[in-house]
Amino acid sequence: MKYITAVFLLISLNATSQTLDSISNYRLVTQFENLATEQLKENIYIHTDKDIYEPGEDLWFKAYLLNGNNVKLSRETNIIFVELYKLENDDPFMIVQEKYEAANGFANGYLFLAEILEDGDYELRIHTKNTLESSSKTIRSIKRIQIKTSIIPKILIDSEFSQKTYNRKQQISLNVSVFSRSRVPYKNTSLIATLYAGTKKLDRIRTETDANGEAKISFPVDKNKNATTIKLRVKEGKNNAEHNVEIPFRNISKIQFGMYPEGGNLVNNLPNTVAFKAVNHYGKPIKIKGELYENGKKVNTFETVHYGMGKFSFTPKQDRSYTVKIVRPKLDSIFKIDNIKNTGIKLQVDRQTKNHVHFSITKTANVSEQKVYIRAQSRGLVYWMATASLSKQRVRFKLPLDKLPQGIAEVTLFDQNMFPIAERLVYANLDQKLQVSLSEISKSSFRQKDKVTLKFKVKDQNQNPAIANLSLSVCDHLYVDKENDYAIMPHYYLFSELKGHIYDARYYFDSKKKNRERYLDLLLLTQGWRTYVWNETLFEEPKKRLTFSPNIQGKLYQKTESGTLQNASNAEIRVILPKSVRSSKVDVGGNFSFTPSILKIAQGHQLTFFPMDTEKMILILEDPFEEIESLTKNKMLIFPETDVRKAAKKQSSYDAKFSFTETNYLEEVNLTTYKNRNKNRGKAYNYQGSSSDYVCFEYNILNCVNHKAGPKPEFGETYRLNDGSLVTYMGAKGDESTENRGFVSTKGFYPEKEFYSPLYVDATEKAFPDNRKTLFWAPNLVSDENGEITVSFYTSDVQTTFLGKLEGTNGNGLLGGTVFQFDVN
Repeated sequence: MKYITAVFLLISLNATSQTLDSISNYRLVTQFENLATEQLKENIYIHTDKDIYEPGEDLWFKAYLLNGNNVKLSRETNIIFVELYKLENDDPFMIVQEKYEAANGFANGYLFLAEILEDGDYELRIHTKNTLESSSKTIRSIKRIQIKTSIIPKILIDSEFSQKTYNRKQQISLNVSVFSRSRVPYKNTSLIATLYAGTKKLDRIRTETDANGEAKISFPVDKNKNATTIKLRVKEGKNNAEHNVEIPFRNISKIQFGMYPEGGNLVNNLPNTVAFKAVNHYGKPIKIKGELYENGKKVNTFETVHYGMGKFSFTPKQDRSYTVKIVRPKLDSIFKIDNIKNTGIKLQVDRQTKNHVHFSITKTANVSEQKVYIRAQSRGLVYWMATASLSKQRVRFKLPLDKLPQGIAEVTLFDQNMFPIAERLVYANLDQKLQVSLSEISKSSFRQKDKVTLKFKVKDQNQNPAIANLSLSVCDHLYVDKENDYAIMPHYYLFSELKGHIYDARYYFDSKKKNRERYLDLLLLTQGWRTYVWNETLFEEPKKRLTFSPNIQGKLYQKTESGTLQNASNAEIRVILPKSVRSSKVDVGGNFSFTPSILKIAQGHQLTFFPMDTEKMILILEDPFEEIESLTKNKMLIFPETDVRKAAKKQSSYDAKFSFTETNYLEEVNLTTYKNRNKNRGKAYNYQGSSSDYVCFEYNILNCVNHKAGPKPEFGETYRLNDGSLVTYMGAKGDESTENRGFVSTKGFYPEKEFYSPLYVDATEKAFPDNRKTLFWAPNLVSDENGEITVSFYTSDVQTTFLGKLEGTNGNGLLGGTVFQFDVN
């Protein structure tokens, strides 16, 4: 049994210590941790080479498989199950399901994105035995990507308001320019402008562009009261374009304003701190100024200090009413402060220093003297416990930060019956991480097909050289989603810990931001302990233990003379591998099982299972993805929301940083030639199908996701799957069912290949065009004993700004990363 050493708090000038008794240790530590370790057994972060892809490209990824409680490597996992889904409203549909090898807490590989995939949003999902057996009702092992046939649309829209900001009594005027990628105006082109209040249509204007491809849109003042956005829609022949423009109003029509008492409750006659948060209808933080009223009399003013957040303090009195009014922007709404208790105990942070967080416990006069417990836990593990006697109105204590790992810690105050009465979230050891930096770059600017050499340094929190396993991506900035903060540090320390959207999460991990610790504490106050996923009240306790086997499993049945089936006992089955054949006996129940190591032997190929006696036996092979669907169908899949852009006078439908040079434009034109080249996708492997299989008419794709019908496939013919790989169809031949063929096949691990990185060492090699958007991908970089990493690669013909991201872990709980950029001219 685990015992936590507890320290009696500084009630006066003296302090003593003792060990928790067995009952309180079980209730507050053992029982809690037993439940917590079942919530999220494995937390997976996915690093991809970029965020936006074109059809026909490879998606390269690395999965970090870390323990959900201590963020250390989860080494027992040896297989990951990868799915790619297309997001279609509320009904995503599966595109690809594949299996990959995992080892020592990492997995990496690639996934071919077929040329036939349509533009849109997709999700890469990764499952393991540990994630599937977790009790949590949420799945965060997701990476959202986009697929775009062209990064720059054929129709581009620029929009500019007549002034920087508007009030609600002014007419809205918008100048619109419509043009092609080569800056040729679209003249006499249909343009529809729709005015919205959220999702409600307020007005619509139809017009055409003039000879210069321009149009002016104006909406009457009486439509402005609740307006929020304008949707511009352009149609030119078969091409369409849409552009949503946010109106830069000074006065917001509607805001969401929330107040959050420190410790969870407000108590009369005690000092109370109230944090607040204000966002607009999009969820974007806004600046406000407010006033606090007591019985209608103003007693305090406050305003936001960071991303719509702030706080104020007051001591409420019994039998008095308290309200808040927002005076900038001016709102008619009045917010009432309710649920103020007459009796109670408060837990508050006085200050935070480098080594301690200083707390105060205060109580009302009518609360009797009693023993209380204080617990500090992070990610479901208890790191510190203490007890105190509330013999005075105020008791102070300090939480030693050296007892805690980096991350959010929940400090809970329990009464003498071990019932929680107050809670407070704090952030511990923000700088306890890997210090990763780009120490040297070979040039300040590069030319096409130029050699790039990068040198990185990795240090621990004590500035000592650190050995770490990291992944590095370098890609065209146009293929990066700059509005999303998904990275290894925000993922493990914020996104996985707190419910709800966190605006600009990377801010809190940027050491250049001077006030980040203060603002991070404000974030925790406004998000509230009720959103902390490791809060005990949010734990899921399943009615039965979830189980999932990563093994290749099946069952063998024997046909009786009457035609019924019974379990085949002690019979033999065989497995055909690419270069060998294996045999195994089933157990008395007809069951058989193979470890995932057999999938490695058949990597890039099929495994075929068949009974020795095919006339009298029927073999059934379990599909792990069917079990995955069953275990995850009622869970919520969560990926960080994209931050809403700030409303501006000028807004464009494309990335304004795109350079309209001849090189970039020709690159888009040449894309078709690139896509139609013969691509080496490997040898065709055998595919066992079903009676519902079909081949689409247009692309000869087996069970095409974009065409839902077609002729039956022919036995022995070669087809492409949705992921672009070749298969030889071994399903039904004519009217012969697959069940009667006596064998069943499944795919081995997805094929391996190296990331293509050319070496331009002589002039002849430079003569060939190079359109690479990802210049470099290295999933398994390990810093040496001096904490150094050096890599070299060559640029392509693309002239643009390239963004790099290096991130990883030392495997023992320290995470870190860095971003950088360079130009190719």
